[in-house]
Amino acid sequence: MKKKSIKRAKQNIARVLIAVPTALVLVLSTPVIALATPTVNEEEVKKKEAQAQKEIQENQRKLNEINAQMNNLKSKQGQVQNEMTALSIEISNLMSDIDVLEADINDTEDRIVQARADLEEAIRKEHEQYEATKTRIRCMYEQGEENYVTLLLAAGSFGEFLANAEYIEKVYEYDNKMLEDYQQIKQDVQDLKAELEEQELELQAQKDDLLSEKASLDRNMNELRATSADYESQIQRAREEANAYTNKIKEQNTLVKQLEKQLADQKKQAVAAAAPVDIQGAVGGTAVMTGNIVSAGPNAKFHGAQYQIDVGVITSAPGSQKGKDICMYAIQFLGNPYKHAGRSLITGTDCSGFTSLVYAHFGINISPGSDYQSKQGRSISYAEAEPGDVVVYPGHVALYLGNGKVIHASSTATGIKISNINYRSFTDIRRML
Repeated sequence: MKKKSIKRAKQNIARVLIAVPTALVLVLSTPVIALATPTVNEEEVKKKEAQAQKEIQENQRKLNEINAQMNNLKSKQGQVQNEMTALSIEISNLMSDIDVLEADINDTEDRIVQARADLEEAIRKEHEQYEATKTRIRCMYEQGEENYVTLLLAAGSFGEFLANAEYIEKVYEYDNKMLEDYQQIKQDVQDLKAELEEQELELQAQKDDLLSEKASLDRNMNELRATSADYESQIQRAREEANAYTNKIKEQNTLVKQLEKQLADQKKQAVAAAAPVDIQGAVGGTAVMTGNIVSAGPNAKFHGAQYQIDVGVITSAPGSQKGKDICMYAIQFLGNPYKHAGRSLITGTDCSGFTSLVYAHFGINISPGSDYQSKQGRSISYAEAEPGDVVVYPGHVALYLGNGKVIHASSTATGIKISNINYRSFTDIRRML
């Protein structure tokens, strides 16, 4: 009976504990971690958040290295492709030269064929003339010189005699002249044929040289194609690795947001019953302080977990007191509206206007405009970041508070709010002090 009473008492105590609002169970949707205990160990959660932030930073560094490697590979691949283009032009020009040479070789071969035919004809005519001359000489010798003497004596006059003698001499001269002419023609044709055959050999040698050069260029082209394909393979592997790191960063950012929500929900419950008081030093701002928690006041345009912060985030971070003072001033304007090109911390300002107005309150002038601010001061690493530094995003800037938090004039939909520094990829951190 006593055991049953003890059991019922335990059950009653459990019901009471479940009903206590401050002991609500926080369940995170992340697959990485799920907290199911009724209370939150703030120090342990902060350690997990810090570890996640460290892993995000390391993965971001690796991702940047891989992206740089990919850019380098793409640059080298581009150089190879430019070489391939130049080589293609060179091969095309070489093929054109080879075509011209082949045309010249074909023309020379045709001329050689014609020269051979002309030589055969010249040899034939020379032979005919030679045979005709031999026949006349033979006839003269067979008939003796009497035929010539009779021809001369038969002349009716001295003039006819001279004419007959001249005729005999012209016959000899004609035979000699024709024979010499045919011999010269034959020699000229032989010389032309030899010249054309030598020219053909020279053209063929030039063609062989060009074909050898083309074969070398083709080998170079194949090597360049293989190199380009290898770069493409390396780029693909780097792209896959980059995607893996990007996914890791997304998962870790999700974890950080869940941890932040877990802490924010616990703090919200802790301050829910406390009476708010105006934050010390607020000048027209809307923030209120409850203990160490600063949140958007009742006159602010926006409210919620993104518009409150534990000042311990700022005071516990390493860095100068001036940087922390700048951040303490900036958080007074949580929940105020965003306005493009606006220059009021109360009625509205944009991202670079917010940082420049906050700095101006401390007598520090930085140019409005995110692009200008991305070039002012000096660049530092995330590991060196301190309260008061300006975090640069593509087309946007924010003020670093410490412990992985930033405050910024985000958009017309959200106004001045608190975010995780890695809520999107930042490109630089600038030290203005």
